[in-house]
Amino acid sequence: MATPGPSVAIVGGGVAGLVCAARLGQLGITQTTVFDTGRHGPGGRCSTRKIDVGGKTFLFDHSAQYFTVSDDRFAKIVSFLHSKGAVKVWKGPIGVLKGGRFERSSNLQAFVGTESMQSVPECLATLSRVERPVWVGNVVWEPMAKKWKVDKYGYFDYLVIAHNGKCADRLMGNSGAPRIHDLLRVRFTPKLIHKVQQMQLCSLWVLLVVFPASLKLSFEGAFVEDADITWVANNTAKLGQRATGDNSECWTIFSSRQFGTAHKVPQENIPPGKADEVTKRLLAAFARSAGLDSRALPTPTFTKVQLWGAAVPLNVLDGADCVFQASHNVGICGDWLVSPCIEGAAVSGLALAESIHRHVRGERRDTGLGCTFKPVLGPAIGSFPTNSKLVFNPGGKTG
Repeated sequence: MATPGPSVAIVGGGVAGLVCAARLGQLGITQTTVFDTGRHGPGGRCSTRKIDVGGKTFLFDHSAQYFTVSDDRFAKIVSFLHSKGAVKVWKGPIGVLKGGRFERSSNLQAFVGTESMQSVPECLATLSRVERPVWVGNVVWEPMAKKWKVDKYGYFDYLVIAHNGKCADRLMGNSGAPRIHDLLRVRFTPKLIHKVQQMQLCSLWVLLVVFPASLKLSFEGAFVEDADITWVANNTAKLGQRATGDNSECWTIFSSRQFGTAHKVPQENIPPGKADEVTKRLLAAFARSAGLDSRALPTPTFTKVQLWGAAVPLNVLDGADCVFQASHNVGICGDWLVSPCIEGAAVSGLALAESIHRHVRGERRDTGLGCTFKPVLGPAIGSFPTNSKLVFNPGGKTG
C-alpha cells in the first residue's frame, strides 16, 4: 500500500491560501485542507455581499475592487480563471476624480470576477479541499512528533497561515513558533511609521448604497482626491447587474485612511449613531467629488456601512515572497508579504507551496525570516501593478 503524502493545513481561504493549496496539488502534495471562516463562500479580500432590497438582489464588491496583471506566473492563473468563466475584463471607464472632474486612465487593463469578485476564490476553491465555515482558534507545534495540532481537526505535517491581522497574531501567539508570530504582530495606523519594523495596516470605512435611479455619471470606478473618500465604484455597471426596466444603481464608497482612523470603533459592534454619521459624511463627500448637489442626490433605498479594520497593508516584506521556517514546518503567505493586491496574494501562495515542496524533498532552508519591511506606495485600497508586455487578449493569449 502506498504511503500517504504529507498533510498540510492552510488557515485562510483567500486567494493566497487557495493558490497555495492548488499549487501543492500540482506538485503532488494532495493531502491539503483549507480552513476558512466564510459562511457564504471562501474569499478573504475577494468577498462579495448579496443584499436584497425590495425584492431585488444587489451585489457589492466591498473589499477588493479589481486587479491588474504584471507577473508571468499570475498571468497563467488569470488565463485559467478566464477559461473557466470566472473573470472578465472591466472596460470601465476607470480613472481619477477630483472636484467634479473625471480623468480616465489610459492603457489600463482591469479584471474583475464574472459575477462578482467572489467568482475568483470560488473558482480556485474547486481545485482543493475547503472546509467552511470553520474557525481555527488554536494551533500548537508538537516538536517530538514534528506535527501541528490544528484545533479539533487533528494533526498535520505542515501549517500555512494565509491571513493576517489580530486573528493571525492571536492564533500564533502561543503556538510554539515565536519567529513566525513575530512577523504576524500587527499595528494599525493611517500613515506608515518607518522606524517600526512590524506589519502595519490601515482601517477603512466602506459604504454600500443603492440609489433608486441612475446617477448618470461618466465613470464606473474612480480613485478620488478628497479628504474623506478614496474610491467609488458603480457595482451595477461593473458587474452588469442592471435588469430590464430597473434604473437603480448600487455603489461602493471607500473612505480615506485618515477618515477610517478618525472614526474607528469596534468593527463587530458599530454604534448606530456612528453608522449614521459616517453614512452622511461619505455620501456628502461622494456628491462633492462627483460634482453633484448633495441635496439633489436621490434618497438611497438602502445603505450599510462597515469598518474594514485590517484593510490594506502599508508595508510589505523586503526580499521574499513568502515566509517558511524549516525547523517547524510552518509558513506564511499573503498579499502583505509581496504587494497589497490579488496578484501579490497569488504570487505569495505559489512561493510558499514551492518552499514546502522543496522541504518535502529534503531541503532544509528558511525563507523570509530575516527580512525587514519596506513601504508600499499607492492608493489606499491597494496596489495595481501593470506590465505593458502582458496584455490579455480574451480571444487569444496573454502576451
